[in-house]
Amino acid sequence: MKRSCLASTALASVGLMIGDASANGIKLEIGGRFESAAGGTIQVSHNAAADTDDVRDYVFKQDVEVDFLGSVTLDNGLTVGAVVEFEGQTSDDQVSSVYAYFSGRYGELRFGDTAEAYAQLCTLVPSASTLFGADSPEFNFSNAGIAGYAATNGTCYGIDDNSTKLVMFSPVIGGFQFATSFTPDNSEDTRNTLNGAGTRFDNDPDQNSENLSVAASYTQDFNGVSLVIGGGATISFDKEINPGNTEDARGYNAYAQVSVSGLTIGAASELRENLGTGGSDQWVYGAGMTYEFDDLTIGLGWTRGDYEKAVGADGTGPFSAVHDIYSATASYELQSGLYLESMIEYSDYRSHDAAGPDYQGLGFGVGTVIIF
Repeated sequence: MKRSCLASTALASVGLMIGDASANGIKLEIGGRFESAAGGTIQVSHNAAADTDDVRDYVFKQDVEVDFLGSVTLDNGLTVGAVVEFEGQTSDDQVSSVYAYFSGRYGELRFGDTAEAYAQLCTLVPSASTLFGADSPEFNFSNAGIAGYAATNGTCYGIDDNSTKLVMFSPVIGGFQFATSFTPDNSEDTRNTLNGAGTRFDNDPDQNSENLSVAASYTQDFNGVSLVIGGGATISFDKEINPGNTEDARGYNAYAQVSVSGLTIGAASELRENLGTGGSDQWVYGAGMTYEFDDLTIGLGWTRGDYEKAVGADGTGPFSAVHDIYSATASYELQSGLYLESMIEYSDYRSHDAAGPDYQGLGFGVGTVIIF
């Protein structure tokens, strides 16, 4: 089971036919996923300004997404479609992603609220689980975020979220694929006017706009050996409200994976520069491996986040710090689209400054993934 493919599986799953516009041949389908987990943490030590003894040791979590998909293939072979991804729980961002696409022999063009090219072609550090792992987990049970900058590390974040943008993908030629995207204003739900401005204001505090993202990947099989390698870059050309004259925010990533006979070994890295008003830099990198025994997949992973001028959730800082995460994961496929997953991980957050916050804790969890 490949972690990077499960989200795509959810989109491709056809759960229920809810409409058929026979006049134009477009069929509307519904799919999605239900993810849930229970877990907790055993705190080893900390010196955070906020008292983590006041934090519960265990928690139940869930994440639900409902996807609406419609498409039609024209007589000339061009496929035109739309995707709307709804959060299945109350959220400040109820519609997580919405875009139209045009796909054919020359590639694909997407327009709407979706991730930048840099993130869409990205591959994480290998993990047996889609819920847990050392790199950008869906659920984590570490309280390191109270002491320091963040509870997790990630190698595919970039500088641009699901803002309204144009994304272009090349066709896959000889295993190579390229993508690029452009975001005029780093905000979602760009409908008509906002505060009277039909073209959006360009004076939002610390907003990275006019973002250009490029990425490339190479995927190939060689007599049973599968190789995935790629990387990208993203840059903002407009840091709005920038009294400190911080340089433009940038991001760079790279990744590689090799799979043979059920064994996958891989590594990933991301460097983010000039973030926030202080212009801090962040470097996250790591490696991992998974092994698949029929329906059971197990994995080991590690990431390190090196954070400059980090400010903790409790307001302490800025301090420079390093965060190591060591994760063991497992996933069992009960049947197609239904998985039982688990993890145990150690989180070690240490400030470079002697007066800065530290945190060490052991996390554990078990969860399910249901694709519908």
